[in-house]
Amino acid sequence: MNKNLKYIFAVGLGVMTFTACTGDLDTEPLTDQTLTPAKALAAEGAYEQQAAKIYSAFALSGSDGSGSSDIVSNDAGEGTFTRCFWNLQELSTDEARIAWSDEGLNGLQFQQWTSTGKFFKLNFARMTMINALCNEFLIQSEGKGVDELRAEVRALRAFSYYILLDLYRTAPWTDETTGIGSYFPEQADGAQLFAFVESELKEVLNALPAKSAANYGKVNKYVAEMILANLYMNAEVYGQGSRYSDALTMLGDIINTGGYTLAANYQDNFCYDNNESPEIIFPLIYDMDHGQTYGGTQYLIAASCGSGLSSNDVLGLTNAEWAGLRAGEDLVKRFEASDRRAFFWSTNESGDRDVHITNWSNYNEGYPCIKWTNKKKDGTALGNQTFASTDYVFYRLADAYLLYVEAIKRGGTGGDASKAVSLYNEIQQRAYGDGSHNIASLDDITLAQLLDERSRELYFEGHRRTDLIRFGSFVDNLNWSWKGGSENGIQKLDSKYNVYPLPQTDIEANPNLKQTKGY
Repeated sequence: MNKNLKYIFAVGLGVMTFTACTGDLDTEPLTDQTLTPAKALAAEGAYEQQAAKIYSAFALSGSDGSGSSDIVSNDAGEGTFTRCFWNLQELSTDEARIAWSDEGLNGLQFQQWTSTGKFFKLNFARMTMINALCNEFLIQSEGKGVDELRAEVRALRAFSYYILLDLYRTAPWTDETTGIGSYFPEQADGAQLFAFVESELKEVLNALPAKSAANYGKVNKYVAEMILANLYMNAEVYGQGSRYSDALTMLGDIINTGGYTLAANYQDNFCYDNNESPEIIFPLIYDMDHGQTYGGTQYLIAASCGSGLSSNDVLGLTNAEWAGLRAGEDLVKRFEASDRRAFFWSTNESGDRDVHITNWSNYNEGYPCIKWTNKKKDGTALGNQTFASTDYVFYRLADAYLLYVEAIKRGGTGGDASKAVSLYNEIQQRAYGDGSHNIASLDDITLAQLLDERSRELYFEGHRRTDLIRFGSFVDNLNWSWKGGSENGIQKLDSKYNVYPLPQTDIEANPNLKQTKGY
């Protein structure tokens, strides 16, 4: 299993963050034994290791094993990017329920959150830390002959700011020019964040490495284009007008020249050896030996296992039955019986489960999702797998296909409608094993049907909240079980819930930050 772990999870230099000055008049004289930034970064491979820390900050909780954390968190696993982001994107929608009552979880799954919610604080801290790591790398690497790495780090920083834009529409602003030391960052609004993400990614596109097996898990040109495509697809939501034609430009290049193809088997994208899938555009890498965490796919697999669902027998993890996550009833019922993408567990120790959840805190109600697995794609399990080695798939080709179809449906120009039909049908043929669900024209599907298809194809992958908002179906126009905290759901929420609040602790700490309207 070649997962490029030496690069992604470099441990030699640890965190590798420095300041650009040595301090005040009380600083002791430097000696030949003092480790300065210049000395540390003069070592062979130092810049590669500093960049590796940034990559790992998206995947792991900290630099010193699964119990360590780069940010202040009572539970290291909860503070990971993947676990926080997934909770914010999935628990707040019709796709996922959780039986736990940890601080902040109920607020998410019932759309009743406030600015004191734990997961806003943890996600916000993680993203601002990643931005700081990127800024420091760019300061230290200026003029050092590592232009490709600098392009990757600029793209990672743009990705981080894109996440902040999508979740909060605003963020404290820092880059490599804003200096270091104690100061209060200014607040950037949605228009500023949008412009920065767009300009940064467009500037580095041609400097990014080409797609190759050796670069699996790194940012290449097509990863940057997927971020841009998502930025443009949601531009109207972000108040920046229609940019669907620009999205089609990015998506067309990914589809036509990226060299990605759909995996023959859908679940090959979500298993132990999913690094072999030809479909994955941007993964976050996990490995039992070198990349352990209680976030990431460990969370998605272990939290789905419990009574009657053996983590070892069913999903290939040893003694990891956390009994928490289940699929929402509305998600399960979205699938036809012949749809091969429906990976749900419908039994428990006492027999068949009920798909309907009458008591959200009872793990034995509802169907756990078994889409993510730590078994190999041939169905075999490895022995003594206490941590998941399944990579988290952030972007993959099927997503690009469906975005391409949607962009044309929404009036984007520069695309090919007949090609869009062909791409849509490729997904249908993999899902059903035949052409029974093919379309002859884009007129054969509505946007509402396309939203449902995105859910069937991309469920539990962290896209649902963004999709529902883009389709105008998050706070209104769509009801689901437990929406608003009611078992039968409610139709309409306050429009403020389309945007997450800034953490109250950050508002109190930085006088330059203003809270989002409604919070």
